[in-house]
Amino acid sequence: MKRRYYRMMEASFIFRIAILLMVIFTIAGSMTGCSSEEQHADTAASSGSTSSQEEVPVLRIFDKNMTGQKFDDPVAEAIMEKTGVRIEVMDATGTPTKALELMKINGTYPDIILMEQGEMVNQFIESGVFLPLDDLIEDYGYNIAEMYGEILEKSRYEDGQVYWLANWYGKDTDASAGVLMRKDYLIELVGRERAESTEPFTVTEYTELLRAFKKKHPEINGTASIPLDLDADAESYTMTMKGIFGMKTYGEDEQGNLTYLPVSERYREVLLYLNSLYTEELLCREWMIDRTEKWKEELRSGAVFSTWCSYWDTDDVNEVLKQEYGEDAQFFSYKVVADDLDETETTYNGRNSLGWDAIGITANCSDPETAMKVLNFLAGEEGQYLLLWGIEGDTWTMEQGIHVPNGEFLESWSTGSAAMEQTTGIRRWKWTIKNGNGSDGTPYDLTTKYSPSELVIFANERILESDYWDTAEYSGLEPSLQSDLGLVWQKIEAGYSEYFPRIVCADDQQEALQLFNEMKTFMEELGLSDCESYITEQYKERLSDWDQE
Repeated sequence: MKRRYYRMMEASFIFRIAILLMVIFTIAGSMTGCSSEEQHADTAASSGSTSSQEEVPVLRIFDKNMTGQKFDDPVAEAIMEKTGVRIEVMDATGTPTKALELMKINGTYPDIILMEQGEMVNQFIESGVFLPLDDLIEDYGYNIAEMYGEILEKSRYEDGQVYWLANWYGKDTDASAGVLMRKDYLIELVGRERAESTEPFTVTEYTELLRAFKKKHPEINGTASIPLDLDADAESYTMTMKGIFGMKTYGEDEQGNLTYLPVSERYREVLLYLNSLYTEELLCREWMIDRTEKWKEELRSGAVFSTWCSYWDTDDVNEVLKQEYGEDAQFFSYKVVADDLDETETTYNGRNSLGWDAIGITANCSDPETAMKVLNFLAGEEGQYLLLWGIEGDTWTMEQGIHVPNGEFLESWSTGSAAMEQTTGIRRWKWTIKNGNGSDGTPYDLTTKYSPSELVIFANERILESDYWDTAEYSGLEPSLQSDLGLVWQKIEAGYSEYFPRIVCADDQQEALQLFNEMKTFMEELGLSDCESYITEQYKERLSDWDQE
């Protein structure tokens, strides 16, 4: 606790210095964030929304998910009206990670950044890009303090300060990863009753299904059929792979020490299973060189029986298949269980209670108070319902204190969500989003939670609440890439990336096993045990801190 106190005092001192410097830079007129009076006037004049004499606060936001969109839809306009702030969203077209790296190097980052959680967030903190938020939250972030609760404590950096806000945070037990199968093909193989049953398939049964499909359909539409296809580009198969065999981010022994999963005996079993599918030509022979769009193209062709991913990863594919072949031609999510596990021991639904994005206010923002007020509005219930439900009286109404969606809107959304998102702004700007329900019991996420589709219901009936586990406990434990041990860890991870496809695509089980043992020896010689010790130490310290808080 003393160490945290001194770190917090040190961070507070640094924060005061940063504020002083910002004041000096503002006077010098060199700030690149929230616009000066002259910049406000120019922006207002060009937009035509205010006179050049008015001083309207302007916030520039970089959102890694936004490519080419303007902040001008009904939801966007309502946000600016309610906060009194003009918001400009930077175009993230290209590679967001590279754009962020250039921003950090050149110091050209905007007022607010939304980026992926991970090592780069720590680099932004250590480089002074992100401001500490504790004082701002205390003074202007009452919604944030209430809505986030313990999530703020779990988001603290090692100096004890909060520098970023989580996005899509909180517990979500709804299904995510699964074994997706074309339901019409499955009906051919096992009958409708079994295809619509909630009973899971064992790995042995699933493998037999792949074989039966290949035998029944050696070709489809003149193309060789593919019993199992995976998206190597997005690596969306990894959570399904772990789920089937009951694995999490790391292995863990009886003393609570974490071990690197890819060198475990359980993982060897998984790799050998994948290799058996590959050598038997049940797994697509080109899966490792296919990009996401090629994978989707193969799914749309009708030649694929099964894939491993989350049910939403095939939404656009399913729309095509449904229109061309019918409702049953879609990919539905099923549970497959390792032969030695009970269905309650699978781990399909690894979800991070800290979400997957980080939102921070930068040192380039000359008006952090205004930035915090905007984030505070969005984080509150009014902001959540605006972001995810849209405009009251248009897409929803309040009846006896309860949010009630417009039925016509929901129907329109179900038939064209992408177009509706653009025109309504609903679910377009996903900042400070919380999982769960509002105070009236309705879900914040209207379009996916209020009236879930058949595919969502189907998945939730099979991927059980017992599959849920919080990945936040294991995230970010690895040594920093700026350290010597971090470089060792980087080589270990690179080694896995090299060996994994070689093992899966080996000519036979003997070669696959030989490569696995070679990979294990390679990593041990690099210093894997030191990395595991470090990760374990971080893990136990994190659990201790979270328990104390």
